[in-house]
Amino acid sequence: MTSVSVPGGELWVDQTGSGPAVVLVHAGIADHTMWDAQVEPLAAAHTVVRIDQRGFGRSRWEEQEYRRDDDIRAVLDHLDLDRAVLVGCSLGGSACLDVAVGTPDRVSGLVWVCGGVSGLEHEGWPDEETAMFERAEALWEAKEFDELVELETHIWVDGPLAPEGRAPAPVREHVARMIREIETREQPQPTALPPELPASGNLGLVSCPVLVVIGAHDTHGTRASADYLSSQLAGAERVDFPDSAHVPNMEHPERFNEALLGFLARHGL
Repeated sequence: MTSVSVPGGELWVDQTGSGPAVVLVHAGIADHTMWDAQVEPLAAAHTVVRIDQRGFGRSRWEEQEYRRDDDIRAVLDHLDLDRAVLVGCSLGGSACLDVAVGTPDRVSGLVWVCGGVSGLEHEGWPDEETAMFERAEALWEAKEFDELVELETHIWVDGPLAPEGRAPAPVREHVARMIREIETREQPQPTALPPELPASGNLGLVSCPVLVVIGAHDTHGTRASADYLSSQLAGAERVDFPDSAHVPNMEHPERFNEALLGFLARHGL
């Protein structure tokens, strides 16, 4: 374990194993522990790096502006990694995609898991989903954290339009603990700026193999982003989880690991 200094903060980084580097970047409802089930299988043949992003987990930060993709590059630089496979979930997936667009020479492979695409807007959100996000914002403003954690766990782990409690209880409990820690932080969040070069409209700059992973129960916007990447990135591979929402690596770790390791093996990564 180490810390990486960045302007206005320190990123907590865990490194294990040896071999080609795979960097795991967590979701906005999580911290590095969401990848617990991936570390051992990957470390058998890879250097595995997990990051607590600025504003999350064990990292330390000041209230200032920054870019998530710059923080990932800072970790690569600190660890003397010229290139790495980036695996990111949710906002971590968006940030990893931004690194691949902005500095394609640093990324040997990209695994985008239930993320977003910077600069891309989606229409046609179901009214029920929109209402749930508006309710979550109202609960946060009112500091009704118990109900907020319950609602966000439903949205992100079960899926907004799926029955509450659909996902396995241990996964729901793990994510709920992480959400509570994030939502009840007393220190204000730093301000994340968009990347200098948005991914939307610039996917032709991505030069590495790409795997798109998406859960059928995920939000409308996330599924639309997966469709966009699958159609716009030439040669992108895709794995759909019909029985998962936003964290398929936690819900179905064996199946996820099989897909991830298979992708790495096919491309010699």
